[in-house]
Amino acid sequence: MAWRAARLILLAGAAALASGSQGDREPVYRDCLLQCEERNCSGGALKHFRSRQPIYMSLAGWTCRDDCKYECMWVTVGLYLREGHKVPQFHGKWPFSRFLCFQEPASAVASFLNGLAGLMMLCRYRASVPASSPMYPTCVAFAWKLDYFCASTVILHSIYLCCVRTVGLQRPAVAGAFRALLLLLLTAHVSYLSLVHFDYGYNLAANVAIGLVNAAWWLAWCLRNRRRLPHVRKCMVVVLLLQALSLLELLDFPPLFWVLDAHAIWHISTIPVHVLFFSFLEDDSLYLLKESEAKFKLH
Repeated sequence: MAWRAARLILLAGAAALASGSQGDREPVYRDCLLQCEERNCSGGALKHFRSRQPIYMSLAGWTCRDDCKYECMWVTVGLYLREGHKVPQFHGKWPFSRFLCFQEPASAVASFLNGLAGLMMLCRYRASVPASSPMYPTCVAFAWKLDYFCASTVILHSIYLCCVRTVGLQRPAVAGAFRALLLLLLTAHVSYLSLVHFDYGYNLAANVAIGLVNAAWWLAWCLRNRRRLPHVRKCMVVVLLLQALSLLELLDFPPLFWVLDAHAIWHISTIPVHVLFFSFLEDDSLYLLKESEAKFKLH
């Protein structure tokens, strides 16, 4: 349910541990960067740089210093390769071959495909499931938050979706109170990070904790209902796949062809998960609709 969130969680942890990388600590890199900035990033040279910089690069926020970092990164990588050393990281990241304004083009394309898959499945869900289905509003809201909100919000809304499915349909008041609690937790979490101290370690621990709650709750419900509701097996597969695919984020290797790294592979691998999870939501919503209609006929 929170496949995008898993990526953000692990990246936050990496950022917390990284206080510099081998590549950007190299004297050759620092000397190159200093000379490049003195030569290109002040006075008339800076005006010349800005005049010849493509508009899409300036709109994306690429500065003269960023361009110097990029050029000096490849100077250092070339030196490492010529001397037979392993490719180093720079500022906590592997070197990528830039395409247009995208520093990680494969990840950018994969992210777009992920969003497109989610949008297509949302359209299919809305077309096949009547709005009168008990889970319809919650599922549609989850789909929109999946693409537009941060990791913590996605996971918390997935927990709320699970609460509605397991408890809230019979006890709406409980679901409403639980939603208020989750909103309070989210507000406190965001306020602390924004106004008090942006602590990567705390953010990582908080996201991991609620992520485990989310996975455990969904999996427990699926195991309890797998015989009565065959379609919950799809949800079980989604939960297990996400746990397995999250291991991709632990792989750490230089990008293949300077483009394809573990993050991009993770994004691409999770595209089918979108399809499977929305297929589960569709089956479950239609099941609940039939169940509610049958109860209505009995009355």
